[in-house]
Amino acid sequence: MRRLLVFLLMLAPLLFSAADLSGKWTGSMDLKMPDGSLNSTPVSADLKQTGATVTGTAGVAGGDQFPVKGIFDGNQLTFEVQAPDGVYAVKATAVSDTQLKGEVSFTSPEGTKLTASLNLTRN
Repeated sequence: MRRLLVFLLMLAPLLFSAADLSGKWTGSMDLKMPDGSLNSTPVSADLKQTGATVTGTAGVAGGDQFPVKGIFDGNQLTFEVQAPDGVYAVKATAVSDTQLKGEVSFTSPEGTKLTASLNLTRN
């Protein structure tokens, strides 16, 4: 019995890393402004995972959505969103099958850089 428990504990990370991120996700992006204030924006993503490749769209909830192409490795998701106001580089961790948490690095066309925290929940 003990060996079975040890085996299952060793197998758990492999099962989790095989999670599929496909689906609709909603949540918020809390952007830290240059003056230190936070600007919370509702965001959404519609993702499709094939192997380690993640594609789909993401953007402001209820607004324009932009193409996404990224990688899901282990429990780490990375992708970029090219929007008219700049580039959003996303690094998120799948903390469960239904929750992604991470950071967004934003760079405007003028070179302004901002960071935001990201929290998404699968619908």
